[in-house]
Amino acid sequence: MPQEAELNWRQREILAQLAKTEHLETDDLATQFSVTTQTVRRDINQLCALGLARRHHGGINMPSAHVNSDYQRRLQRHSGVKTAIARAVAEHIPEGATVMLGIGTTVSAIAEQLLTRRNLRVITNNVQIAHILGANPDLDIWLAGGKLRANDQDMVGHSVLQFLSRFQPDIAIIGCAAVNEEGWVCEFSPDEADVSDTMLSAASARWLVADGSKWQRSAPVKVTTLSQFDYVFTNDVLSNYSTLPPDIAFIPCD
Repeated sequence: MPQEAELNWRQREILAQLAKTEHLETDDLATQFSVTTQTVRRDINQLCALGLARRHHGGINMPSAHVNSDYQRRLQRHSGVKTAIARAVAEHIPEGATVMLGIGTTVSAIAEQLLTRRNLRVITNNVQIAHILGANPDLDIWLAGGKLRANDQDMVGHSVLQFLSRFQPDIAIIGCAAVNEEGWVCEFSPDEADVSDTMLSAASARWLVADGSKWQRSAPVKVTTLSQFDYVFTNDVLSNYSTLPPDIAFIPCD
């Protein structure tokens, strides 16, 4: 591990922010520090060379060695907000429903709220969701098989998309990496976006869960627009978007 003295003040601040979030954009960092993108890239290049960060989609993430623990941090980050959103979602899911649950820690939190339910059918590619709900023998759980992303605790790939497309769920519930300023729901990778798109295409009703950290930020792969969702569950006031779904559940959280 390099000594702190080897890093300039911007690099130390970048590392501090990486410890709190999943991804940092090069352009955003340049604006924040009032420097050129070339300057930020030089900072990033040194951090990557030292093994303190890794390049990813126009910015940087935590290095691979930290990703498993990063999943646990994501699970805990904004945990109170995620629990409140998950509780509201669970209250809206009727008995007897067939539900697809997608990628992400907020969606995993929904599984915790469904653990005591009966007469639900859940289809997912999320390993954590299958693990949580598998403790309840009164629930029918289908887990898609495919390429395991151990760092994210989910399955992706062509076999997953084929499996999901065979079902006709009442509700598909997805999270996302970001909702950009134009109202596009986005992910960091095409694999993630393909899974979410397949779930939404199969379902009669489409729900999005996104805490306040996901709004007005960017990720490189588009899934769909906000207007395509029947319900959005969030703790943020969505006053900056011109086109919104018919129903928005605002969950007030501290």
